[in-house]
Amino acid sequence: MQLNETAIGDKVRISELKLENAMLKRRLLALGCDEGCEICIKQKGLFGGPCTFETKGQYISIRQCDACAIMVERR
Repeated sequence: MQLNETAIGDKVRISELKLENAMLKRRLLALGCDEGCEICIKQKGLFGGPCTFETKGQYISIRQCDACAIMVERR
C-alpha cells in the first residue's frame, strides 16, 4: 500500500522507499525515516496537497506525488 492511501491517524511501518528524488530520499534518511520505521499520518492536504506524518517525535510534510513512492504496511 502507498503512503498516500492511508487514512489520518493510521499507524504504519515503511516497507520500501521508491523515491526517484535523491535529495528527498537523503533528507528522509537524515531524519530517521528508513525502511522499518513506524510513522503516524497526521494530516492530508485537499486536492493533492501535502501529506504530514509523525515519526520519532517530529512532523514531516512531503508532496502527495512523493508519498505515492513510499510503500507502507499496517502494524
